[in-house]
Amino acid sequence: MPFGCCCTESHPDGDEVINLIPTSIGVQRKLTLHLKKDATIEGGSKLGVTVIQAESGMVITTLENGLVENYNKLAAPEQRIYPGDRIVAVSGASDMDGIVEKLREPVEVWTLDVQAMRTWEVVLTKPNGAEMGLFLGLNPGVLAVLAVKESGITAEHNKANPDAPIMAGMRIVAVNDIRTTPEMVDQIRNGIKNGTTLEFLMREGVPVPSKSHPGSPQISPRCAVAA
Repeated sequence: MPFGCCCTESHPDGDEVINLIPTSIGVQRKLTLHLKKDATIEGGSKLGVTVIQAESGMVITTLENGLVENYNKLAAPEQRIYPGDRIVAVSGASDMDGIVEKLREPVEVWTLDVQAMRTWEVVLTKPNGAEMGLFLGLNPGVLAVLAVKESGITAEHNKANPDAPIMAGMRIVAVNDIRTTPEMVDQIRNGIKNGTTLEFLMREGVPVPSKSHPGSPQISPRCAVAA
């Protein structure tokens, strides 16, 4: 699906939206993963990540079946790896060329040092007749907040919870503990339709460059590696 509005009411022309990205919310962590190949389990023979070199470092753009996703299945939500996180070292190598080389090596064990983006949880419930006031953009691997209206359930949450907001430019990386993009969209649509509770795991976005790259439209790559 192309990057555009989904899951919400139509966006009226000229409607003023909240468009600020806070710089110091949630928790930012450095995670160290020791991942060993295991051909006896599904996805046990590869990392299953695609990364690109950006100004901020080696950024994970997409996750697929592999050792990192196997780790994610057992990890707590705040300890998982998500698109947008940065790999800062691989098996002792911390420069970009060294990280790329280590990712491509046919080794049995990888040690990944990952700088995780700030993460926080938002819980919303839409009563019948209420407006969510949230506009989302969908692209493979990324569910991004395009805009938040000045009125609606989302705006009310932001006023009551300034330390855990939903704002334009942010990423939704999980909905009701579901992390795959199509299923997250289904959860949001069902929540809006049925008035059920939606638990969002939010992360800060990154600046949108002049050029985009499939799978992570908010990063301008200089090289890409799949492992």
